[in-house]
Amino acid sequence: MRSDHAEGPCWDQRTSTLLWVDQYAGLVNVAVFDEHADELTITRTHDVGAPVGAVVPSAMTEGWMMACAAGFARLGPDGSVQLLAQPESAAAVRMRMNDGKCDPGGAFWAGSMAWDKTGGAGTLYRLGPHGDLSVVLRELTISNGLAWSSDGTRMYFIDTPTQRIDRFDVLSDGQLTNRTTVVTIDPREGQPDGMTIDAEDCLWVALWNGWSVRRYSPAGEPLATVEVDAPLVSSCCFGGPGLGTLFITTSQEDMTAGTRERYPNSGRLFCAEVGVSGRPADRYGPVA
Repeated sequence: MRSDHAEGPCWDQRTSTLLWVDQYAGLVNVAVFDEHADELTITRTHDVGAPVGAVVPSAMTEGWMMACAAGFARLGPDGSVQLLAQPESAAAVRMRMNDGKCDPGGAFWAGSMAWDKTGGAGTLYRLGPHGDLSVVLRELTISNGLAWSSDGTRMYFIDTPTQRIDRFDVLSDGQLTNRTTVVTIDPREGQPDGMTIDAEDCLWVALWNGWSVRRYSPAGEPLATVEVDAPLVSSCCFGGPGLGTLFITTSQEDMTAGTRERYPNSGRLFCAEVGVSGRPADRYGPVA
């Protein structure tokens, strides 16, 4: 399958399925993975009726949570959509939700951005496990990759135009402190987009216009590169048996017909065995 703008891959361990979104089309795909053939087979596609930036498992229902429309929403296993907090609905410029993930404490973090990429218009929100909404970071442009250390005390974050990965200490109430830049990426190598973290607390960063995913140590040292046969690499996650497969999404966003023909794998999903395992995706809701 070739998406227009594939994003937000997430492995749901409850059902051993991979989820990802076709963001602007408002589609959430659910697929099973044949590790012997390295093939994904889509079993369901949910049309949620609004742009969707991310989808994550829920600890409270069989369905999922989404960064969708102007905020957050719940997606039922039957495809039903329940809008929750929509903090960007009254924004001065036209906004949409972008990347998002859950933290180890069961909160769902997701960032907004302007459709026209107005600088500083975006916000990073935290939807607490009991439904309380708070603002975590303001004045963002393209809120993107999120990842937490295995003990949950540190968070990594990407605002794409900064060309940086920043690290924060996470306080008990979810607020962030001690912002530090751990990686700065040369624009000639691509722009940092989606991100995941492995069992060794190393970061895997999708490089938009960079044809690759790059691995960094917690201290920001480059360790490995996975080359991808498409220029617009949007995000990645670990999944499959033992969480040993890196799934990678790509995009055709803003490509002309000629460019799409020149790069026929743009918008497709890729997988790679990278010699390290990931961690289970954290679920939304109270942690027992």
